[in-house]
Amino acid sequence: MHTLLIASISIGVFATAALADQLPRPAFDQDMNEQSLRELDNDQLRLLRRAIRGCAGSTGSVAIRAKRSPCVIASTDSAVEDSGNDDLASFHFALPESQRYDENRSSTVWRAWLTAN
Repeated sequence: MHTLLIASISIGVFATAALADQLPRPAFDQDMNEQSLRELDNDQLRLLRRAIRGCAGSTGSVAIRAKRSPCVIASTDSAVEDSGNDDLASFHFALPESQRYDENRSSTVWRAWLTAN
């Protein structure tokens, strides 16, 4: 069991490193540091959570899976585009789709952009 746990952790570390190599760096209007990226992440998550709440309200008491909900995806994309913030749009659309609509995603996704300079 201990060996299985170590193997799982090792695979996770290598998968994160591989993701960093594959993740395209967004074209930001300004240089981004960790604080700037964290603020964009918070802004994007705020819009995502607002979309999740709005879509959950439209489906009654039925729980929705945000990562697969067309309502959440369309609402979030629209809110990002309507924000008028080009850096936020670049950040949002550069995230892998599996992470873009995941309100519980890890910050390791966008941290890869710090080392991609």
